[in-house]
Amino acid sequence: MSRAGKLAPEVNRALFVKNLSYNVTPEDLFELFGKFGPIRQVRQGIATNTKGTAFVVYEDVMDAKQACDKLNGFNFQGRYLVVLYHQPEKMARSKEDLEARKENLAQLKQKHDPSLSSTTTNSSSSTAASVTKATSPPIVAKKTVVRSAVATAATPRKGRPDDVANQARRTVLSFVRGFLPQKTSNKVCMT
Repeated sequence: MSRAGKLAPEVNRALFVKNLSYNVTPEDLFELFGKFGPIRQVRQGIATNTKGTAFVVYEDVMDAKQACDKLNGFNFQGRYLVVLYHQPEKMARSKEDLEARKENLAQLKQKHDPSLSSTTTNSSSSTAASVTKATSPPIVAKKTVVRSAVATAATPRKGRPDDVANQARRTVLSFVRGFLPQKTSNKVCMT
């Protein structure tokens, strides 16, 4: 164990192996990784999102280090293996970061354009949106309104950076709406 104290902190007995052939068996993995030392466990991914991956756990950390160094990039069954040290705390952090980024994105969507926010759970805002949709004029009339709003917003006021973001958003929306099919209505008379 004294040798393990000199290793990098991410080095441990568990290895994560990616880019495996779907036809590989645990026996194949025992045979390949067993050349570097006694193996405690091999866990192979069988679900659709974990296929082609495996965990290999060694008895000794030095055996795991040697296997990682030698087998990373090794061509096995026509595929180049990616062998990494298993880092559960890093995986947990990345999950937390992903959740935080999703929440931040939802807040930004709601702040800058509530109509684009698909994750709002507030029932009053969803009913207000449905009322607005029900009483709003057809898309043709909206298109002319959007273009006039873009024309008036072309000169942003000084000291308000959110005006620049709003102008960019409106410009993009009017550009995208130019490609959408137009609904025509006999009831609306455009003069």
